[in-house]
Amino acid sequence: MVSREAVIAAQRFGFGATPDQLVAIDANPRGWLHGQLGATSPLPDALADQPSTLDDQLAFFRWLGTYGREARKAKDGMTPQPVEKSYVKALYPRYRTAVKARFDAAVATPAPFRERLVHFWSNHFVVSGAKPVAIALPPSYERDAIRPYVTGRFQDMLLAVAKHPAMLTYLDNARSIGPNSERAKHPPRRRNANPLFTAPRGLNENLAREILELHTVGADAPYTQADVTSFAKVLTGWQPISPRQFARFAARLTGIGSDLFYFDDEAHEPGTRTVMGKSYAAGGVEQGEAVLRDLARDPNTAQHIATKLARHFVADEPSRTLVERLAAVFTSTDGDLGAVTRALVDAPEPWQDVRPKLKQPEEFLISAVRSFGGPPLNATQLMVSLNEMGQRPWMSPGPDGWSDQEDFWLSPDGVWKRLEWADVAGHALAGRIAEPTEYMSTLFGPTLSDTTRTTLARAESPAQSLALALTAPEFMRR
Repeated sequence: MVSREAVIAAQRFGFGATPDQLVAIDANPRGWLHGQLGATSPLPDALADQPSTLDDQLAFFRWLGTYGREARKAKDGMTPQPVEKSYVKALYPRYRTAVKARFDAAVATPAPFRERLVHFWSNHFVVSGAKPVAIALPPSYERDAIRPYVTGRFQDMLLAVAKHPAMLTYLDNARSIGPNSERAKHPPRRRNANPLFTAPRGLNENLAREILELHTVGADAPYTQADVTSFAKVLTGWQPISPRQFARFAARLTGIGSDLFYFDDEAHEPGTRTVMGKSYAAGGVEQGEAVLRDLARDPNTAQHIATKLARHFVADEPSRTLVERLAAVFTSTDGDLGAVTRALVDAPEPWQDVRPKLKQPEEFLISAVRSFGGPPLNATQLMVSLNEMGQRPWMSPGPDGWSDQEDFWLSPDGVWKRLEWADVAGHALAGRIAEPTEYMSTLFGPTLSDTTRTTLARAESPAQSLALALTAPEFMRR
């Protein structure tokens, strides 16, 4: 029987494990986790042939051009498709393929802890396809701006995120210009007929506000509306390459997100700016980079990140002691996320309570297929299941991402959908697993309660026993 620590390592830090994997983990649970926190990691096979950021951006612009032509036809008396129908038809197949690839990567990865970190940070720096103009970009954004940095420095990830076309588009910075910039003084005479891509007309504060409130110092930090406005002016001119610029920059493009960042000096608000009590000299892109680096080093950011990590991996209400310990490591290492994550693994708190966290729908499905070897899910089945359970990847309702607290997920309908899925999955798995009770014993070792063991043994059939296993507290929680 595997140890309690092996079960916690696999369930809390990863996405579950098969019995054979648990035996390997049991040799050194903390060492198994530490071994996944190297400076680099190969791209999962399931993601190797997925489109680049350049491909995704071009797909978006192709759709944008199509919709623009439809909008122009509307002026001649023709009725265009509704925007939602238009972009779903053009871009949803790419999105569905990307969701399946992400799911398969998490199921098959030999480094599930690292994969969970990718999901965590992608949910922290949200780009949601629920906003039509961003639907094509989240998969490659996650690969380019999140995945390479999950054990690197926080400020490097922050800069990669803030310069990626997905974030610049999602939070409208591509449409932001300085009130006193050259672009504001001399606006283009030609107006774009596409209603979704009108020329920038003024300052947009969305990116600045969310970087402060959600990405760095947090909503409780001592910043003001004046700081938001000043920071928004700093970020003017930060844009993705436009369709007309692709030919001009074609020679340098390799497909990754950093290639597609463009600083438009004519759209930038000139002058010295003050953000959270610090003055930043007038300049170009370096002015914004300086603000981001200082925000990454702010003590409030250390607290904010430490709290979110502890909440995700340990408890909805993590102990103050753990948060302070992680924040101290963040500060002393200049935001070294690998060091902070190792400190989390080495802390006593994650190893105390066996299952304080409710699994979110996506991780519930990942852990089921990963732990039980099925049921196999094609792209349509996966999308239907996730949609019914209320968590479509890269589709959070807002820029604050999916909630990490169980109250959000414990709705009667949300629980019922899991029960329905477990019933179907139980029948699909019945031919693969002959003794569900024993199988659960190998998955959860000493953490499997006598109540669950008895309930599984009394089931009327293997299918019912497996359905009960998937809805047992040991499996629904981590």
